[in-house]
Amino acid sequence: MLTISENLKQKISLIPNKPGVYLMKNSIGKIIYVGKAKILKNRVRTYFTGKYQDLKTEQLVENISDFDYIITATEVDALVLENNLIKKHKPKYNIYLRDDKQYPFIKITMKEPFPRIEITRKLLKDGSKYFGPYTDSRAIKKTLRLLEWIFPFRTCTRKIPTEKVVFDRPCINYQLGKCSGACIGKISKQEYKKIISNIFHFLNGRNTEVISNLKQEMQLESEIMNFEKAAQTRDKINNIYRLNRSHNMFFTDDKNRDVVGIYKEENKAAVAVLKILSGKLLNKEIYSIENAEGRKISEILEAFLKQYYAEKIDKLPHKIILQIKPDDYETLNFWLKNKLLIPQRGEMKALISISKENAFNYVEEQKLKYLRKSSRTIYPITELKEKLGLKKLPRKMACFDISTIQGTDTVASLVFFENGKPKKKNYRHYIIKTVQGQDDFASLSETLQRYLIKIDEQEKPDLIIIDGGKGQLSSAFGVLKQMKLEKIEMISLAKRMEEVFLPDNSKSIILPRSSSALRLLINIRDEAHRFAINFHRKRRTNRTLTSELDRINGIGTETKFLLLKELGSIKNIKNSSIDKLTEIKGIGEKTAKKILDGLNFLLNIFY
Repeated sequence: MLTISENLKQKISLIPNKPGVYLMKNSIGKIIYVGKAKILKNRVRTYFTGKYQDLKTEQLVENISDFDYIITATEVDALVLENNLIKKHKPKYNIYLRDDKQYPFIKITMKEPFPRIEITRKLLKDGSKYFGPYTDSRAIKKTLRLLEWIFPFRTCTRKIPTEKVVFDRPCINYQLGKCSGACIGKISKQEYKKIISNIFHFLNGRNTEVISNLKQEMQLESEIMNFEKAAQTRDKINNIYRLNRSHNMFFTDDKNRDVVGIYKEENKAAVAVLKILSGKLLNKEIYSIENAEGRKISEILEAFLKQYYAEKIDKLPHKIILQIKPDDYETLNFWLKNKLLIPQRGEMKALISISKENAFNYVEEQKLKYLRKSSRTIYPITELKEKLGLKKLPRKMACFDISTIQGTDTVASLVFFENGKPKKKNYRHYIIKTVQGQDDFASLSETLQRYLIKIDEQEKPDLIIIDGGKGQLSSAFGVLKQMKLEKIEMISLAKRMEEVFLPDNSKSIILPRSSSALRLLINIRDEAHRFAINFHRKRRTNRTLTSELDRINGIGTETKFLLLKELGSIKNIKNSSIDKLTEIKGIGEKTAKKILDGLNFLLNIFY
């Protein structure tokens, strides 16, 4: 039962019916949560009703000892203020991005007469221009290497005065053609400014402007018969065209777009932003989300958009393409100048899938750093969860198969897959003990009970796969109910049409043949079948071996054991020579001949 102090009750009653930001504080006065509201009074009251949407909110309320609020003119103003306060205080219960400053930026030192271009992780108020952040440092290094050849810019730390040249020798970059030689007076300040201007346009995705400027330069150089320089400018234009062709063209216009995809699993979440500049996919940014546990994806997306675009509000792209609607969509869209778009089909929907997959891969890399990259087959598991509507990502899967021939030697197999790969140390064989004759349903029930009784929490599967149809699934699911283990999800895969059945669902699900999820299910089912058949064959062979050797006079238990230990199977014994058999302790030439003569006749019955 929630108890509210008289002090808090009085403060709540005095909250105005206006937009603003509220700040929740703990017993020592530390801000633990910042939120915005269209009407402060109504929003703050909801925290003290005793009804909570999630565990996170319940934990937050338990720690609230006091609160404060700031009134704003509009809800949009509240949104901006909320974001600033979250960045400042990093409250325990707010969702926020990792600090942008740990990502690299491209820096252009505008205060210098001949600006330098460098990569930095520090944002300083020094008059420089910053582009980024870029989450892929290799990508920006590659971009700058390409730009050096097209627009030779300065990367050295030499202090170059405006008035006169003080250096008599350039660095090696000038000799390679990667620098314009400003330090030795090979380029004027005005000409160098044009280079920097073109780089600005390039980094902003305005390549058509760059090409237009270069074409004008080439025309002027041709008119004054400076054909060598005109040819160099032509080569630059061709290099930019070549660079453009190396990127996927998604839109034929020259407008910039951001494609925002999000993925969350348990306490980890990430957002991927594909940067489409001048219609081409030129960059990818990935952001880890802190404090995502227990949060809805729509809530995480709202927090991301507010924090990501707060510093970019004056240079928004043409459209911001989203995977889903964020919380408080209307206010966000108004603040972002109606740039938000949630596609339902077509090319933009496909881009969302790419962005989401990038976010998914980032989360997987964080969770599965211990796995070799070649071993990661996680995407089919995610598809399986989505296509079948499973509650949890089935990282651990167990599959059962029953093997019997004419009701004899009935055995069961269990194969175990983790993160899409076999985990053979968890494979199990079972000899059916309580079932007489051929009864797959009863055999499956016995196997499940024996397995589930012994497994510990660490090895408990997220999903159990049954080889069979609706009947086998119903029988197996009954065992889960009986043992009160319904939290373990269960499906069956019927071989005839590769139909997937779910408990309490009369209709089957048909996954496309091209589906990676279906291929994974078939792989697991076939592995269980192979494992069961091999065990069944081994038992039958051993039983046959023992039975047939029993029919040969003079072959005792110890001799049979030694034969089996040394040669492994009846075929190997039959194919051995007398000399080979006599090498086994206790078997003489007479006994060896007797064994081979007897098996030559008996072997035909079984092989």
